[in-house]
Amino acid sequence: MYDIIEHRHRLAVWGAGRAYSRQGPGHTIAVARQLIENSKLNEINTPDDLPDADLMDAFIHERIHQVMAASLPIRYTNKDKQVVPLLCTYGRAQKLVNMYLKLKIVCAGFETHEKVHALHPPLDKVLLDALFASKKVDRDEDLGTYQTALAKAKTLGKSWTVFDRQTYDAYIAAIKVFQGKQPLWAAERLWNPERVKVAD
Repeated sequence: MYDIIEHRHRLAVWGAGRAYSRQGPGHTIAVARQLIENSKLNEINTPDDLPDADLMDAFIHERIHQVMAASLPIRYTNKDKQVVPLLCTYGRAQKLVNMYLKLKIVCAGFETHEKVHALHPPLDKVLLDALFASKKVDRDEDLGTYQTALAKAKTLGKSWTVFDRQTYDAYIAAIKVFQGKQPLWAAERLWNPERVKVAD
């Protein structure tokens, strides 16, 4: 039966697939769907399928590892006509997981739910650059702590496609300080899809 859950799933597959495939050979929307469904990420439909907020970090990491595990059997034909293994890094898997949950859960009317407050924003260049440029945090007294945490994360890496867990964790820790009491997903107020300004 085609219902709103399936409708949201298809939209979230498309959006997450487009987002995580940046310069990623073999990372197509069809592969994204395979990773999402084989990892059972698609079984998350409402906040009832999420853990309590204090368990969310571990839950997200588990989903990321499940996506990476689902990528291991996948092969694709590269530009040289060779069949090669798909390389799904931790950074690429986090983008797929977090974009999928953003589109299917956060943007589906559940944004004020306590569990949803703890969902991670998808990390990418646009958001990271905005974080590097930001001089204001939710609570003014946390600015120094935030800048220190962000500087630490930056030393570990700046290219989201190759992030390992340590680098990802460091950025999420900095974003938690940045957000203060605001929902973690709402750090994306800094994200802007208009990467290039159009001339008048």
